Amino acid sequence: MSFQTVEINSVKITFDKEKTKEYRTDFNKPCDCQDCRNYYKNIQNNFELVEFLSGFGVDYNCTEEVFSWDLGNDEESLIHHEGCYGVFGKIEGEEFDFERFGVKITFQKGASIPRDRTGEYFWICIEGDFSYILEEERDLPITFSQKLQKSNIISKIKAIFRKK
Repeated sequence: MSFQTVEINSVKITFDKEKTKEYRTDFNKPCDCQDCRNYYKNIQNNFELVEFLSGFGVDYNCTEEVFSWDLGNDEESLIHHEGCYGVFGKIEGEEFDFERFGVKITFQKGASIPRDRTGEYFWICIEGDFSYILEEERDLPITFSQKLQKSNIISKIKAIFRKK
């Protein structure tokens, strides 16, 4: 193990870059859904952020989780993405966040330990509102009126089958 130490916002952070870089499970393999691919593509285009993450041994494509939600319901609306990365090490002080590279970066202490991870770890979470930049048609969220129409169609189909 080769621990490194940095200080960010007056908080000392000790981490194992190599162990973090080598850690791969089914939970942090790149996801192929549209939201995740859009998140990865936006992060990939943010060279300073990619360099910052790689300084901790983090591959921007290997999140533990990406949370996404549309901030509108048209092709031009932004998508709020939050990606969380596990890092082997510890935060020696309070959790903190700051804005840099056009995103919010949060350092959180590991609350629960995944069963295959041993030792101390913390999370680096990246959060921001991103454009849709994939070169494919965007899957927009279903609106409330679309949900009602869909449920009416399903009700009609069920009624047909009940009659038979």
